[in-house]
Amino acid sequence: MKNYGYQNEYDYVELFHNKYLHELDDNSKKFLIELFGDIINDDNPIKCWKNRMVQKADIFIRYGNHIKNISLKCGKSNSMHHEQVQEFKRYLEKLGIPYKVIDKYMDYHFGYKKDANGKYDYSRVLSADEYKNIYQDEIDIFNSAINKTRIIVDMIDRFIIRGRNSDYDIDALVCGRVDDYVWIMKHDLYDLILSKRTLDFTSPHIACMTIGPKKRNLDGNSKNYKDKYLVCVRWNFIRESIITFKSSK
Repeated sequence: MKNYGYQNEYDYVELFHNKYLHELDDNSKKFLIELFGDIINDDNPIKCWKNRMVQKADIFIRYGNHIKNISLKCGKSNSMHHEQVQEFKRYLEKLGIPYKVIDKYMDYHFGYKKDANGKYDYSRVLSADEYKNIYQDEIDIFNSAINKTRIIVDMIDRFIIRGRNSDYDIDALVCGRVDDYVWIMKHDLYDLILSKRTLDFTSPHIACMTIGPKKRNLDGNSKNYKDKYLVCVRWNFIRESIITFKSSK
């Protein structure tokens, strides 16, 4: 199966690397002028290369002595972040989320049905919809606890801006393929996501991003059994969100 995200990174490198500003399409010129400001002109070629490390920045763009870190997304349902569920649990603890509230997320993540005494039936994994039909009140308690400004900002840093294994922030997030893309700068990302903190999702979520297992192992026969131990943070309709936010400014 073709990895479109991986190919997308090389397409952007090819688009920018060793090009002069005048050689680029109008959309790319606007992007670079917003990214670098008035330092960029036609005096020097642009340099671009792929980040070989697994970090939030997928590519680097350099002009002169200035290097910018760029995150790339190309789908409609974009996975923004993965981490082991136990690591995510420890992260919530560091944020000061009460243990009882964290347990409500953990229950949703693994999806085991509970009997009248609250004991888990490990032979019965509920789908996300089944779980929400029975335990929506518990998910609502978790969502209420984490959708506070301080926590949203911290999660934006972890899930999008910096990640867990880098000392550097991304400078911009680009969504789309080289022939049709939109972008948003780091400082605007905070404003965009914080503007959506009152969204009413039935799933665990932080503002406009949903939180859940990468994949539930409903029948016990999944080839990717380890996926149930991964927390996946997704942002649906990211392109539309960027376009709407920028047009409203």
